[in-house]
Amino acid sequence: MTGLMVARGVPQARLALWAGIVLQIVAGVLVVTGFWTATACAVLVLFLIVATPMFHNFWDHQGQERASRINGFVGNVALSGGFLTLIAQSL
Repeated sequence: MTGLMVARGVPQARLALWAGIVLQIVAGVLVVTGFWTATACAVLVLFLIVATPMFHNFWDHQGQERASRINGFVGNVALSGGFLTLIAQSL
């Protein structure tokens, strides 16, 4: 993953990768436990806005690889919708 992030021009890719992992774990635990749900979901949506085009860039691929990237992209859009629904429900 770090190599892919370096190729995408992410500065300090290793640190960014670990920060992303920790962010997803902490925010996920907050969502599951019901603490600060809206804030945790908002952080996860922002994370997906940054990470999705970086890792699911279907426009740069063809054939089966493109289909796999499209599936990942659509899955992340669906996750964003779920997080937005949780935000709306928790307010």
